[in-house]
Amino acid sequence: MVFKEKNLPDQCPPADAVQEDVEPVYRFIENDTLQEIDFLSHRERKLPYKHPEKECEAAAISFYTTEQAAEGLRKKFKKFKKKVLIKGKITEECGIHKTENYHLNLWLFQDVKMLNVFPVE
Repeated sequence: MVFKEKNLPDQCPPADAVQEDVEPVYRFIENDTLQEIDFLSHRERKLPYKHPEKECEAAAISFYTTEQAAEGLRKKFKKFKKKVLIKGKITEECGIHKTENYHLNLWLFQDVKMLNVFPVE
């Protein structure tokens, strides 16, 4: 498997990550229009990540498996208040993922275009 993120930390993605379809999933995006930037990891966007021990997670794309879990994050952190929450899907061709407490980390395979996969029609 070739991942989009290069130079992943050791043990990343985790051994218990799976490759399967998940629908629905929820993701916060920058505005009303879905764009490529909405599917970049913390590392790709060069955003600060406060937990060096979670460098593997910083290389993943975050989703939520319930709308309630995503809205809980919005209530907890100010930076999500103005973001738009959208519903979509992940297919097994996207990559491998691990879900904990309704939060899904997806390690994207190389050459996957999430703009073509994620939107639910």
